[in-house]
Amino acid sequence: MVNLISKELNDLINEQIVEEIRSGYIYLGMSAWAAKEGLSGLASFMKIHAEKEEYKHAMKFFQYIIETGGKVELGTIENVSTDYSSAEEILKGAITHEEHITKKCKELMDLAQEKKEYFAYDMLNWFLREQIEEENLFNQIYDDFLHANKSLGVWDHHLKHP
Repeated sequence: MVNLISKELNDLINEQIVEEIRSGYIYLGMSAWAAKEGLSGLASFMKIHAEKEEYKHAMKFFQYIIETGGKVELGTIENVSTDYSSAEEILKGAITHEEHITKKCKELMDLAQEKKEYFAYDMLNWFLREQIEEENLFNQIYDDFLHANKSLGVWDHHLKHP
């Protein structure tokens, strides 16, 4: 197969695969804490988000490397915490984490543009649009939490995954 991906972009996408899988671990850690605290809505939301979003994102990057003749290299996932002090800490942490992932996706696009890797543009634009959704989702959940005056029981009961 012809190689249609530069080593630099291949390496950075491999790093992003780890970032996406780690995102799932982070959200599973948040889910574990919420379940322990009896916040079944938050626990379910975070678990579903890890399963349906983050793993899917990692697989899109994985498949792109395969399709362009690159080499997939799976790195190590760092340990993540299951210790939080509050639902608010989890929500703020999720927002901060999604902002981090947005920054990483922008770095990928910057490199693709620098290397003129036109094949990557559509895929990376998809991720940038997805990050708008991800950041908006967690910001909306946090706003809902604040509007519920941090009444955990009511807020948690009504929390649904889109």
